[in-house]
Amino acid sequence: MVSLIRLPGLVDPHVHFRDPGHTYKEDWSSGTSSALAGGYTYVLAMPNTSPPIIDSSSLNTMLDNAQGNAHCDYGIHVAGTSKNTATVSALSKNSSGLKLYLNDTFGDLRLDGLHNINAHISRWPDSKPILCHAETYMTAAVLMLAVLRHRSVHICHVSRKEEIDLIRDVRDRGLSVTCEVTPHHLFMTSADVDSTRRGRYTVSPP
Repeated sequence: MVSLIRLPGLVDPHVHFRDPGHTYKEDWSSGTSSALAGGYTYVLAMPNTSPPIIDSSSLNTMLDNAQGNAHCDYGIHVAGTSKNTATVSALSKNSSGLKLYLNDTFGDLRLDGLHNINAHISRWPDSKPILCHAETYMTAAVLMLAVLRHRSVHICHVSRKEEIDLIRDVRDRGLSVTCEVTPHHLFMTSADVDSTRRGRYTVSPP
């Protein structure tokens, strides 16, 4: 007799369905079908699609795509840019969170300038999360602003020990900071990579 473990439906807080723009990679139907096959009943989609989710028009397009094709529950994040610091908070009612890309990423959503980061952190409603793609010194920068603004933040796909050390330090000081890590970053190091096949192991962030 096979022993089974019964779990509630899992939540994947970080998915990329590339719909619209690059549906040959993934779309709402294939992505949510795969999620259900793996036991995930709720997914949170990132906004670096093509076009990116940065205003009401692009968000409505994404919501329409999801409503007609998703097979599980979902939420959709919007992206903060240098041009929507004063307007993106109006999208909070129909989105699940605000994503700030503080390092290079898929697409052209990198947010430069501490004044822009500070504006988004200051204006986004406390009732919805702020998620940050922040590597190395940008992790320190966004944590500093979060401390100054007494604002919780979530650091996405952490991949370096020094980033974990910073997050642990501010958590020990009472700031509400969460983070996530991918399985390959959690269980593999550069020592596991065959130098003759390095291209197969290249990911972003590294």
